[in-house]
Amino acid sequence: MLVDEYGTRHLRTRIFTTEDGRFLWHRTHPAGTTATATGAVVSSRNTAPATIDGNTATYTAPGAKSLARMVWPPAPVIFPLAPAMSAVGHALSDINGHTGPLDTAGPPPALARLTRWLRAGGEEEGPARLHRLCTDRMGPTRLNTLAEWCRAAAPGATGDVLLHGEPSLGLTVPAPDGRHAVLLTGETLSRGRPEHDAGWLLGELAEMADVAARHLPGDSTAAPFTTMAAAFLTARGHTPDNTLLRRSATLRRMAHLLDFAGNVGWSEGVTAYADTLAALVDDDGRTVLAPLEPNTGRI
Repeated sequence: MLVDEYGTRHLRTRIFTTEDGRFLWHRTHPAGTTATATGAVVSSRNTAPATIDGNTATYTAPGAKSLARMVWPPAPVIFPLAPAMSAVGHALSDINGHTGPLDTAGPPPALARLTRWLRAGGEEEGPARLHRLCTDRMGPTRLNTLAEWCRAAAPGATGDVLLHGEPSLGLTVPAPDGRHAVLLTGETLSRGRPEHDAGWLLGELAEMADVAARHLPGDSTAAPFTTMAAAFLTARGHTPDNTLLRRSATLRRMAHLLDFAGNVGWSEGVTAYADTLAALVDDDGRTVLAPLEPNTGRI
């Protein structure tokens, strides 16, 4: 039975119940193929592996609601968030520690999309308009710097590991009681530096904490995201290069702005967001995780 359906013109998600009480998640990309074939099979109780059929990826998960839809907009959650974020940390540790061949895996699709946009803009109205704005507000030099950061995150060299590619709260599915969660894994399996996966997820949390602190009432609206980051870091452990980690977090914020322009449209806040990104590039991403302090102040 269909229990939920949502998405954009680039991705539709449909969720069904199963006879054993779990849920089937179907994620369909109308524009094309969902995954780069890697042949990698990650053995982890913290991931839900994808079954790819054409442009649809199917997963079996313990719940019908992603963690993103539980915590944004910020609202009380009926269970502690730390176990779910610990599961994500362990999932990325398992994925990044995969020892199989990486020969057929390319860079994360999000980085490839972002690099193309940074270099040439986009054909669709939203991304093209955003590229003109960012060229004006940020300048070509900063956009070139972001493109270099994309390449550094997935250099295709010694030190590359298997990556999830785009870990997010939207792909994190907790059980109804919150005691466990899985990370939907398979559509974006790729190769690159381990800092990419961790930075990508922390960048999402930092953005949520930043927006909550700036625009929502109350002094504690950012607190859940700092708690989530601490649980994630404890489970994942530190990655070798904190500079790459912070740069990947900055790239995540840039990619989210691009997704917003492509899927949602425009808002008065886009210009201010571009100015924020310019400042993050100027300080080499050193302050991108500041909204998550004190829990990530050591990064």
